[in-house]
Amino acid sequence: MRRLFKTLFVLLLAGLALFLVTWPSEHFLLPTASEGIARSIYRVSFLLRLPVMIMALSCIPIEGFHVAQSPPLTVFTCALTPFFWYGLLLGARTLIAGVRLLRKPIIRNTDVPSPSRRAFLAQSAAGAVLAVPFGMGGYSVLIEPQRLHVRAYEFPIRDLPAELDGLRIVQVSDTHYGPFITLPYLQHAVDQANALKGDLVVLTGDYVHRSPMVIERGISVFADLKARFGAVAVLGNHDHWEDADACRAAFKRIGIPCIDNARRFLTPDGLSETPYAQRSLCIGGIGDLWEDKTDFAAATRDAFPNMPRIVLSHNPDAAEKAPKSLRIDLMCSGHTHGGQVWIPGVGTPVVPSKFGQKYAGGVCEGPTCPVLVSRGVGMAFMPIRFGVTPEIGAITLRRA
Repeated sequence: MRRLFKTLFVLLLAGLALFLVTWPSEHFLLPTASEGIARSIYRVSFLLRLPVMIMALSCIPIEGFHVAQSPPLTVFTCALTPFFWYGLLLGARTLIAGVRLLRKPIIRNTDVPSPSRRAFLAQSAAGAVLAVPFGMGGYSVLIEPQRLHVRAYEFPIRDLPAELDGLRIVQVSDTHYGPFITLPYLQHAVDQANALKGDLVVLTGDYVHRSPMVIERGISVFADLKARFGAVAVLGNHDHWEDADACRAAFKRIGIPCIDNARRFLTPDGLSETPYAQRSLCIGGIGDLWEDKTDFAAATRDAFPNMPRIVLSHNPDAAEKAPKSLRIDLMCSGHTHGGQVWIPGVGTPVVPSKFGQKYAGGVCEGPTCPVLVSRGVGMAFMPIRFGVTPEIGAITLRRA
């Protein structure tokens, strides 16, 4: 009985520790300086709680993993998680003990290792087998999500003005500031984007994650972006889920225009709302496919027939809705994160797209134009990246 109470006490203590990790991280009660270690611990605790949260979905109505959980649900999942894993461990031990009982006695001979040696070899093999998934898990949760890369692309553009030949566009997408991602990491991403010395920065949505409390900080970080012609942005589904108007207001405060279902014209003199024949590149944006109206006509309004056009759309599936009669030379998107997990021999198991692997990441062929899909800077739904490193895009435009 004493052993039972001791076990219960340890499990409840573990549940309390999970709560003390989870609550401050989900409600952003910790100072920015401690976000690095806090977010790393939270990612691990989130994955530990994930089986319990999935089970809770069947009996407790919650909105999903894109929102902070209610206090009762957080307490419930944190308290139950240690019991879940302890029960799983007991079940595994019972199964192993049952298998051992079924084994026939081994006839000893001089070729069979001694029990101690046999036990050592078995333990070593088991340790090696366990080390692989645990090592890969630690890498995918704590290391690969921080390995931000720059991927370079070059596109020939018909009718591109000679003065804009070689134009450098930097794409930053899916930063997802929230309980998985830290501000120092996003500042590092901004620094890497600035190091590319781009002419224009395009931001393609999902800047915040799981709470409207992060909107101001998650968008203000872009105030440090530096580019010759500035930056433009469109919103993603997560920005709408948290508060689209607040996101637009935050961008307005830092001087970056949101061009959802709107456009700007880029000339050698800068961004303008007025098109100039033979000297302009139309930069249009459409609203998020899931949560807004997608108006391609508004995104290219006033563009001359021979004017090249680049359209920003958070969700690449919107390319399938582009009118075939409308000229679009390139679409820049995000949203799918490259699936976040790539398994050798299998590929990307989960891509949030109606078209499967087609728009997983990189240069994809849409029905009317090429679609460049960024694999994103941050993470959503699950705090894991494996085989899909976060990225910033460096796009060079050339006269066709």
